[in-house]
Amino acid sequence: MFDGARRLIKGRLHVSSKDFWMVISVSILFMFWALALVWPDIKKIKLAYEYQDLAKEHEDLSRENHLLKLERESLRSLSRVHLLAKNEVGMEEPDENRVTTIFLK
Repeated sequence: MFDGARRLIKGRLHVSSKDFWMVISVSILFMFWALALVWPDIKKIKLAYEYQDLAKEHEDLSRENHLLKLERESLRSLSRVHLLAKNEVGMEEPDENRVTTIFLK
C-alpha cells in the first residue's frame, strides 16, 4: 500500500525515505488530532438524540400513568360500587327501621 505511494512521491517529488515516513507520521498524527477534536461533538449529538428519545418515553409514560389513575378512580367510585353490589352481588338497601345511627364524640 505504501510502496505505490512511495514510488509516486519519489517519481514526482524526489523525497527521501526518511522524509516520506515523516510525512506519513505527521499525516497520521494530524488525523488523530482532528478526530480528537470532532469526537466530543459526535458524542454530544448522540447523547442529545438519546435524551430526546427518553423525554418522549417519559411523556408517554406520564400520560399513561394519568389515564390509569383516572381509570382507577372511576373503578373505585361509590356509585359504581353501589351499582355492582346491587346488580351483581344481589345486595339490597336495608329497611329504614333496621338502620341504627351511632354518633361518636
